Amino acid sequence: MNVEPFLKILNRAMGLAPDSLSRSGIELAVRARMRETGSKENSYLSLLRTSDEELAELVEEIVVPETWFFRDSKPFELLFETVAGRNDDFRVLSAPCSTGEEPYSIAMTLMGAGLKSFRVDGVDISERALLKAKVGIYGDNSFRTDLPLYAQRWFRKCKQGRMLAQEVRNSVNFHAGNIIDGCLPNGTYDVIFCRNLLIYLDEGSRKCLAALLNEKLKDDGLLFVGHAEILPVFNDWFTPVRKQGTFALRKGKRKVAALLKPPVCPQKDCSRKSLVSTGTLLTQSSFKTTPPLKPELVSRREEKSHEVAEKTVESPEGTELSVCSSVEDIKAFADRGDTTEALSMCDDLLKQAGPEPELFHLCGLLHEAGGNISMAEEFYGKALYLEPDHMESLVHLALLLENRGDLRKAEIMRNRARRAEKRNEA
Repeated sequence: MNVEPFLKILNRAMGLAPDSLSRSGIELAVRARMRETGSKENSYLSLLRTSDEELAELVEEIVVPETWFFRDSKPFELLFETVAGRNDDFRVLSAPCSTGEEPYSIAMTLMGAGLKSFRVDGVDISERALLKAKVGIYGDNSFRTDLPLYAQRWFRKCKQGRMLAQEVRNSVNFHAGNIIDGCLPNGTYDVIFCRNLLIYLDEGSRKCLAALLNEKLKDDGLLFVGHAEILPVFNDWFTPVRKQGTFALRKGKRKVAALLKPPVCPQKDCSRKSLVSTGTLLTQSSFKTTPPLKPELVSRREEKSHEVAEKTVESPEGTELSVCSSVEDIKAFADRGDTTEALSMCDDLLKQAGPEPELFHLCGLLHEAGGNISMAEEFYGKALYLEPDHMESLVHLALLLENRGDLRKAEIMRNRARRAEKRNEA
């Protein structure tokens, strides 16, 4: 069997990387559906191309839930510590949530920490898995590690295994949808669990998902990923949490390199179905990319940039010349993906307005967006020479140094950023 056409369909539907699943596994799934539909290879391929329902059935055949309660204990310990003593509304997303063990573990952790007002949403592409999650009955395979003391009281034995208490089940809302298409409930979250999905995605889908998770997570929120998923696609928005075994990233407010990059994800239609039996029904949402150029540079520095753009300079003959381009002009070209022209304009503006840390930083962002990391480091360094506490340059330089393995210098930059932030807050 030639599995390549089926791989392409699955890639478009799920964002799967070609090498993330074995060819033999995909062939087995396809053959199973061919038998079920009474189709031969070519006719089944035609059916897949025209029937969303059959595509969903093939996805169900391929998706194998591999989860259990409190899988990897450290993330739940960090979640417990994060919410202990809080009494405000708290929202957590588990996506993909499979058969419910993870979102239910989250809910029990929040209850165990004494949180009274919270909401947990679970999203998964597999409706079969979600129906099992709603039933809340689990066999021994779902209990591969010891439950925390606070969670043990929520289960009772039944004929099929163990049944989860209705109170816990009522605290989680389940929704069927393709996460890669942005099929997530409305609103933002304090914490997101998205574990062991990115390793199966191609690079484009990873970038798309990283942008979506950034959009859905509140500032300073926590993102939990799998042990092999703290990847460069998160560098624009997140900083790894230095706590062993948590595999967590914290969303920052000051990393703005992404603002100069064009959107990486096309707008897609989202067909998310709500499977909740309790709680608030959420309206359908579609994927929205983070705007590439919304003005999120710190306001004080944004004002300085405009001041730079409005300067006039004297020509060698002594006559005044107005600056031919502004920071907004440069950003507009960068937004359209023309980083070469944007860099040329940035150089012209530097020649006319003179050295300014914000312009040096902007040049650094443009070089970083264009993949010229050495020049990006050079311009961030120039910004820091003029303004040693330039927060954005400190953060971006730390990330670049870390990415190329210079952990000592990266930590020096982070320490400088922490001190600068404290001085700014004082």
